[in-house]
This record gives sequence, C-alpha cells and structure tokens, in this order.
Amino acid sequence: MNVSSSPLVQQADTAQRRPNLIVVWIVALVAIIGGQGIGAVIAGAVTGHELDGSVPAQWGEVITNGLSLLLLALWVIFYERRSILSVGLRDRRGFVRFGTGFGGGFVLFALALGLLVLFGGYSGNTVAGHTTTGSAAVWIVLSLVPVWIVQSSTEEIVVRGYLLQWHGLKLTNGWVAVIAPSILFAVVHLDFHPLVLLNIFLFGLLFSFLSLAQGSIWLAAGIHTAWNMAQSNIFGLPGDSSFREVTLFNVGPDSVGSAILTGGDYGVEGSVLTTVLLAAAVFCAYRYHRAVEARRAAGHRDERHPGTATPSGR
Repeated sequence: MNVSSSPLVQQADTAQRRPNLIVVWIVALVAIIGGQGIGAVIAGAVTGHELDGSVPAQWGEVITNGLSLLLLALWVIFYERRSILSVGLRDRRGFVRFGTGFGGGFVLFALALGLLVLFGGYSGNTVAGHTTTGSAAVWIVLSLVPVWIVQSSTEEIVVRGYLLQWHGLKLTNGWVAVIAPSILFAVVHLDFHPLVLLNIFLFGLLFSFLSLAQGSIWLAAGIHTAWNMAQSNIFGLPGDSSFREVTLFNVGPDSVGSAILTGGDYGVEGSVLTTVLLAAAVFCAYRYHRAVEARRAAGHRDERHPGTATPSGR
C-alpha cells in the first residue's frame, strides 16, 4: 500500500530539517503527555476544577489541549522550519470537510447506539451523576462545541497531521506507517480494556485512511469531534475514562446485559457491536483511500507522459 502520494504526507517534505522517526515519536509524546500533564495543572488552578466532569473542567480542556498544540507548533515552526498549516491543515475546503465530518460523526455514533438498542444492550436505563439534563442543558451543551473541536482536533493534528505524515514520508511500508500511529492513538487514551483498545485502534485506522485520501485532517477531526460530543454531552455516556455532568439525554446500558455487548462502564466504545461497525467503516475508508490513490497514480503518469493517447475504452 502506497501512502507517500497523499498531500498529507507530502506536506512534511516542506520541512527544512527532517527529524528521524525516534525524534518524531518523542515530539508527539511530549506534545500529548507533557502538554496534557502540565496543562491539567494550569487548568485546575485557573478553573478550580480538576477533571471532575463539570463544565468549568471541560473548558479547562481547552488549556490542556492548547498547550499540546503550542508545544507541537513551536517544534514545527522553529526546528523543522515549516508552516504549522503543513501538519494536515492546508486545505481550501477544510471547513466544508470538517462540517461534513461533524455530521458524519453523529451518524456513526447514532448507528453504534442504535445497534446497542436493537440487540438489547441499552433498554432505557439511566446513568447516575448527571446534574443538568434535557432542555436545561441545551445552551450549555451548545456552548461546549468549541471545547470538543479543540480537544478532538488536537489529537488529529498530533497523530494524523504530524505522526502519520512523517511515517508515510520515511517508511516504504504503508501499512506500518498507518498502524504504528494508530497504536499510539489507542494507548494514550489510557483505557486498557481489550475491546476499548481495539475500538480506539480501529478509529485510528479509520481516521488515517480518510486523512490520507483527503490530504488533510479536517474530515477526520469533524468525525472525531461529533463522536466525542455525542457520547459525552448529548447522550451522557462514559468514554475515554471520563464522565460529564451535563447531557441532553441520559441513557445507559442494561444492568443485566453482557458487558461485552453493552460496553459496561466503558460505554459504546467498549461494545463488540461497535467493533463490528468500526471494522466495516475502516474497510470502506480503506477502499476509498485506494481509489483516490489509484487516481493520483494515474494523474502522475499522465503528467510524465502528456502526449500519450487515452484509450477509447471500446
């Protein structure tokens, strides 16, 4: 599988200094773990809430993720000497792609939740601990949209926009270039339940193939944002080892159902039904990437041989 022809990967080629992959991994880990760790201390001091699921704590995530972005930007601009837009953000149709992904992410989550309801994993139970639900939560949830955009887009910029593009540029094996960053993406979520790890890894593959095909991270960031927001502040389900106090709807798993089916304390992301859905989505994204890759290869051949006649197809 070839990934080097993707504009996402080729943007790394604009760097005046090229770090080796060990350094690339160190930079990504420092941005994610260091930025989040230091940012959490600062956010806790500013908001007075330390990752307790409250609205102020959620706004504190803008600080934690913003620091991760700042660390990455400083490295890209001052060491690699290239534009921060080159990390998967250079796309004239970026906002349109993000909006499309945002809608698609809600559809994807609705399908996952629908499967759980259909197979009896969710049957009208509620999750305890929510402080604000229903109509009283509408404006609060809408105000949190920027929080989810920053949180999800930060992960896409670091993992798909930076890590994936350097792997694609430096490795001849496209599968390794896609799989390695997806493993990191799963591990840094710190949910070590086997199904959760597998499902987040599948998300990593899905976002990677979409980003490679589109040449930017905008579509993936939109899907990522919508999924996280739907899970936490729309339906009030646990995810990423976190719980949010404010939610539009309060639904939960069947207390007597199998945890493999319902996801148990891990929510939708811990269900085997989500695994099946994501596997199908990954296959479709892979086929989409291969189709776009074939068109790029054909266009490259036409550029090298502009006088070659195109077959009539008879």
